[in-house]
Amino acid sequence: MKIFRPRTFLNLLVLGFIMVSLPLGVGLWTTLKFIDQLSDTGLEVVDHAVSGTRESELLAEHLRNEERTLRLYSITTEKEYLKQTEDYHAQIDTLLFQLLRLPLRTNVHSTIDEMRQARNVQRTTIISARDGTIKGDPQTEITKAIDSFEEQQNQVQDIRAGIQEMMEREITGLKTTTEEAQRTLVSQTGTFILATVFMIIVMTFLLSWPVRQLNKSVERLGNGDFKTPVLVSGPLDIEVLGEKLDWLRVRLEALEQEKAKFLAHISHELKTPLSSIREGAALLNEGLVGELSHKQEAVTSILINNSVLLQDLIENIINFNMAQLKKESKESNKLINLKSLIEKVAQAQTTKIIGRNINLDIKLQNVLICGNQKELEAIFENLFSNAAKYSPPGGTIGCRLSSDQKKAACIIYDSGPGIPKEESEKIFKPFYQVETHVHSVVKGSGLGLAIVYEYVTHLGGSIRVLNPGEPGARFGITLPINNVEIENQAKTYENS
Repeated sequence: MKIFRPRTFLNLLVLGFIMVSLPLGVGLWTTLKFIDQLSDTGLEVVDHAVSGTRESELLAEHLRNEERTLRLYSITTEKEYLKQTEDYHAQIDTLLFQLLRLPLRTNVHSTIDEMRQARNVQRTTIISARDGTIKGDPQTEITKAIDSFEEQQNQVQDIRAGIQEMMEREITGLKTTTEEAQRTLVSQTGTFILATVFMIIVMTFLLSWPVRQLNKSVERLGNGDFKTPVLVSGPLDIEVLGEKLDWLRVRLEALEQEKAKFLAHISHELKTPLSSIREGAALLNEGLVGELSHKQEAVTSILINNSVLLQDLIENIINFNMAQLKKESKESNKLINLKSLIEKVAQAQTTKIIGRNINLDIKLQNVLICGNQKELEAIFENLFSNAAKYSPPGGTIGCRLSSDQKKAACIIYDSGPGIPKEESEKIFKPFYQVETHVHSVVKGSGLGLAIVYEYVTHLGGSIRVLNPGEPGARFGITLPINNVEIENQAKTYENS
């Protein structure tokens, strides 16, 4: 079973709008349905009230008129009054039949049925009187019919009371139904709002997820991470874009490796002729091939100094490529006293420091870590070298080393111009050099801090500028302390 995936990002966007609008549409339809039901119920209640009130009033009025015309017939014995009485009688029977269709109580319906039955007897008397076929004394029978109107008037009052009770009952029921509908609508509206918010969250995630994946992949490529594959899930066109981006990653990784190999090869090939040039210049400067004039000695000194600088640059390029390729495995890691290593590196910088009257301020704790000695030496050599390079005569170079159970922390600072805030992240990129108003004695290659960053990262640590934008650069380094590995290294050392 294949998972549904839109073919394009636009299709996913349209689907998102539909899914978000669906709960609101259902809520609107439900609200309209409730309104229609309440409207129909209200109209029905009004119709029953109007019909019942009108028909009960007409019933009472026709009943009075019927009684009046029958009394007139009893006095005058004119047939015309009997005809009017029959008309009123028919209208009253129609009204009673219409009242039976109203939702009245059972006792009211029974009253209407009793009244109809009594009126059927009365109708028989009226017809017999009209046709002259009445049994017994006509005046007595007519009087009995007239006397029955009193009972009918009482029945009409009962019917009107029943209609009034029906109206009150239906109004109460309509009020209850309205309140229940209101509660139901509030509950459903809250549910639909929550459903809409949920759908918005889901669709926001579905819409932003492939974009975030692409963004992270581009950031990794921009940061030089060509190892992590580009995986993008979402619409088919976005996945195709992810596949192309992954192809670009593979291509960039191959080019990066080729570049590193090329630089390593060129750097290695340059070392041999450069060594010959340096040795030849040294022989000339020492006068082993003949005595030189002062101008010639100055030229050979320039050759020697620049060949040394060139050799340092080549070695930095080699070290940087080695750091990027990480050719040295962790099998070469060993137990190292970081305090002793830093003191050794600082001592090696004495010639540069003494000549410029720079003070050393070093306070170190004994810290044992497991790491690669060459990498650690390269880290602190580059940092101390930069500090000596940018510190003015009479300045101070300092180092602090401390640790806890999980990591070692080292701070190296100088008295130089510092690192501009906007360049605090760029300085760890290869060949990048900070533009400052104070120029160092020796022009750097722009690889020192890049090598430091690569080696610190390789050791599982981190490095950053602690005071960007302030005078005097302060670099903070943290390196992990693996106590288990230290114990294993110590046991191996004791056994050996």
